[in-house]
Amino acid sequence: MPLISRCIEPGPGIEPGPDRVVLEWSMPAPPARVWWGLTDSEALPHWLGTLSSGRFAAGDVVIIRHAEDYSSTSKVLTCEPGSILSMTWEFPDEPLSHLRISLAADGDGTHLELAHDGLGAEAGGYLPGWHTHLLYLEGLLTNRPRDPASFWSTYAGLDADSAG
Repeated sequence: MPLISRCIEPGPGIEPGPDRVVLEWSMPAPPARVWWGLTDSEALPHWLGTLSSGRFAAGDVVIIRHAEDYSSTSKVLTCEPGSILSMTWEFPDEPLSHLRISLAADGDGTHLELAHDGLGAEAGGYLPGWHTHLLYLEGLLTNRPRDPASFWSTYAGLDADSAG
């Protein structure tokens, strides 16, 4: 896995503590292919969830079903195909947060940076979560899809790495 780095950073607020998850990844595909993986309704279920409604365009609201009766709602803030996707991120049981994914060509591949802000106490769970999701995205992009049944065991292994 071409993970470059992953970390939890403190937020800009008065209270010290985790707030922001950042992952950098070297994806083995050109930006257009990575963008397809990030935003295409047929690609999304292989790594994130099913697009229930909306489309990835600035100002639109997208709903992604991650599991039965468990969906996130996002307002797309910035959508620059092949380079930037920025949106709000909200689950019913979590505070509103912000997700930004940036892509840059890097040789034959793509440098992907994912920054998820405003997570507060949820940051510790999001770090291995996004790491797991990006492993599944990479599998999709390299035509080596990962078994959906292994998602939570992969997450658990990465969560243990975070704690250790």
